[in-house]
Amino acid sequence: MIQSFINLRFEEFEKRLNEIELLIQLAITNESNSLIYQALCRSAHVLLVSHFEGLYKDICKDILSDINANTIFSQVPKDILYTHCSYFINSHESEKSTHEIKIKLIDAFYLHPSKLKFEPFLNIDNRNPTPQIIESILERFGVSNFFWNIENSDLDVVFKDLKTETIEIKNRLLFHLKEKTYSYPYLVDKSIYNPVLRENHRKTKTLWEDFINSFLKERHNIIHGHTLNNPYNHEELGKAKLKIEILICVYILNICSVANPINN
Repeated sequence: MIQSFINLRFEEFEKRLNEIELLIQLAITNESNSLIYQALCRSAHVLLVSHFEGLYKDICKDILSDINANTIFSQVPKDILYTHCSYFINSHESEKSTHEIKIKLIDAFYLHPSKLKFEPFLNIDNRNPTPQIIESILERFGVSNFFWNIENSDLDVVFKDLKTETIEIKNRLLFHLKEKTYSYPYLVDKSIYNPVLRENHRKTKTLWEDFINSFLKERHNIIHGHTLNNPYNHEELGKAKLKIEILICVYILNICSVANPINN
């Protein structure tokens, strides 16, 4: 049994988050020295966003690499195949023409080994990992209303200031992913976090989106020199780190759930 690309990513995932934890622990050790403490907290804040951005991009590439290594085009899920085909189509084509070209491309690729391109899935101009960017990438794989559908699930415990329960659900997600993505096809099960699936478009932002937007805004203020204040102390950074760990796990879980080969 060959280990999947996404499964190999977990070692780096944990290494990245351990680096943040190291900075937080150093901040705690130097809490009595305000200059060192603030510098460490601000560094942890910026680095956490950087690792978040790096991970969500690498995860997409890993999933596509697993598909490429194990399928022919006729087995690629429809939404993923359509996104791939957009790589070959001029953006000025009409909707009707685009659809016709995609059908012809799919017919031409049909029995060939998968060689999905990364670019149409990550064509985001190196923007920050905003909720809109995260959702747009997931939609290219066939996952809709991501944030709305994780709202009111078991994941909401992260907003109730219950550290033990939050760590527990993070560990549960991570263990499940490590076990169920070891090889391709994946064996993941989204019911592990009891999502509330809703088809309608949401009318309000979720707590997850508010958290990400706020954390990114404060990071922006730090790296562009708009503030010398310390927006998050070590306790708040620890909570933010846990939220992002859980978010990445659920992001992986949702992509893996729609990335398995189809039988024709």
